[in-house]
Amino acid sequence: MVRTCRRAGVAFSITVRLNPALHRTIAAIPVDAWMPIPYWSSTGTFGVDATGMPISGADVAETVHVPFGTRGTPLRLIVPRVRPTPDSLLALFTEFAYHAFITDRAGDTLTLEADHRAHAEVETVIRALKEGAGLAHLPSGRVAANAAWLA
Repeated sequence: MVRTCRRAGVAFSITVRLNPALHRTIAAIPVDAWMPIPYWSSTGTFGVDATGMPISGADVAETVHVPFGTRGTPLRLIVPRVRPTPDSLLALFTEFAYHAFITDRAGDTLTLEADHRAHAEVETVIRALKEGAGLAHLPSGRVAANAAWLA
């Protein structure tokens, strides 16, 4: 996918599956590299931990990652992390849930994270329409069939 995007001259932002190598890369991100994601605070203020670092519901950091082993080209790895809700099962096992994506796009980390998240929201809506509204069969290639499904 990355090679195809590069050949076509298309910038990309692709979610990556977290594997042991990525977990090691994420664990190596310095504590002070994490910055709060502003959408988690309606007032724009955050708490502060014992070291003076901001605490919010979600943070993001950026590092460099070479996907596909040593054959790949180093890419930006942007890693949002979210604190699990206190009553969730996830809160029993981990301090943060991580999500990561690689990109070759220019821009600051917070803007790219927000844009990537917005795409995920669109995909959720499309999935809901396909599963809940019977749109899984669209487009069928036949106008009458599409009209019947929409009716």
